[in-house]
Amino acid sequence: MIRINVAEIKKRLVGSKELSYELTPEDLEITEAELKITAPIVLTGVLENAGDVILLKANARTEIERTCGRCLKVFTEQLNAEVLEKFYPAGAENIENDAFIYESDLLDITEPVRESLLLAVPLQSLCREDCRGLCPVCGADRNEGDCGCDTTTVDPRLAALKQFIKN
Repeated sequence: MIRINVAEIKKRLVGSKELSYELTPEDLEITEAELKITAPIVLTGVLENAGDVILLKANARTEIERTCGRCLKVFTEQLNAEVLEKFYPAGAENIENDAFIYESDLLDITEPVRESLLLAVPLQSLCREDCRGLCPVCGADRNEGDCGCDTTTVDPRLAALKQFIKN
């Protein structure tokens, strides 16, 4: 858990506090099944007094282990997540349903940072931009060389037309 005392920030009208943390996946309660993190998570940002709310503006970056969507090789890639959240004091009126609430001048930023990291992961990643993937016939890795398989396929519904064109 990452708890921050915001009493000093709330005293000043335009109060702010710089943040700089080096975290582990355990600090953010991220399991290896959710995200395989291979480097420390570096969190930098600022907490600002925005009148009725405390505003968190931060960036979290780390390295994660992924599997290529084309050739199935395991590789590591950089992950950058922007964190922008509002924290409302307990008992405040007109609070959004999914808003974060704090009590006793203690802000827990664990959940917004965790959510931002998990949501920043791309659905599919490539080991490199020009990855050629696997051969659909023999399963060979096309990045290592051409396997020589014939990969032209004809839709079976159109096979009769192919015969018609030949005649």
